[in-house]
Amino acid sequence: MATGGLHESNRGNASDFFGECAITQSCEPCMKANIAKAATVLCKDCNEYLCETCRNPHIIYKGGKHGVVSIQDKESSTVVVDMKGMDKCSQHGKGFEFYCEDHCKLCCTTCVIEHRKCEQWDEIASISGQKRAQLHGLRQSFLKLKSDAGAIVAECKQSEKDLNASVADVSKDIDEMKERMIKLFDAAKRELLTEANALKSEEVKRLSIMQSVSTTVIEEINQLFPMCSSIADNGTPQQMFILSKQVEEKNKMIESKINEQRITQVSSTVTLAYTGELSSIFEMGTKFMKVNLERRGIYFKINTKYTLL
Repeated sequence: MATGGLHESNRGNASDFFGECAITQSCEPCMKANIAKAATVLCKDCNEYLCETCRNPHIIYKGGKHGVVSIQDKESSTVVVDMKGMDKCSQHGKGFEFYCEDHCKLCCTTCVIEHRKCEQWDEIASISGQKRAQLHGLRQSFLKLKSDAGAIVAECKQSEKDLNASVADVSKDIDEMKERMIKLFDAAKRELLTEANALKSEEVKRLSIMQSVSTTVIEEINQLFPMCSSIADNGTPQQMFILSKQVEEKNKMIESKINEQRITQVSSTVTLAYTGELSSIFEMGTKFMKVNLERRGIYFKINTKYTLL
């Protein structure tokens, strides 16, 4: 660990470290399968490093031309790595040469001046060898995270398909429920009409009896009325007395029948009554059903369901 001034010689070493890196190449297909295996050849057309096991499948199953050369036949075993600016200080544009342990921060030669009072800072060139195993571990972690992220993407796409299918199922379920309701209403209509006709028949019988009684009364009055008029105009006192007594009794009987008919309701209609549950549905309008969105798990699936309220 260094605790103080800067050394020009080490600064050059740090530059060399970042400029070119000696790297042991791993087989890229094996890395994707989380297998650590050294590469022996390079496909120049695909720019992909391969071990001997993956070499033939790559040539046979992957489309296009494949210029495969041995890694040992390359002009140099040193691979130039482009860190895409990650080795540069974004504030000062200089390469990182120091690491401040106190602040867990990479520093260039300008940044390190601000950290000169920190107790723990080191030249990257002197501590970089300690990170190779950690970097390999991070690389495996990235592969695992990439695989997990890919699984989530695939699950999201599948969930979107399931969502579209579930919406189509809702439409189908509503149509099926509508057909069931139509059949139910048709069956109820047949039963109710049968019952309504039976009620009508009973009521017609009652009305016929009432009508027959009143018709009989009219006939009796039609028979007595001319006689009353004739006797009243031309009859003897004795005839008037006798007929008045006879008609008086008839009048009481007829009046009793008429009064009895008057207190009996004549007007009749058949009406339809709904249950409270059905009335509530009618009052709700289109809100008697609703759809729900359900999510399950980290790798979730979306189901759309409808509920009959």
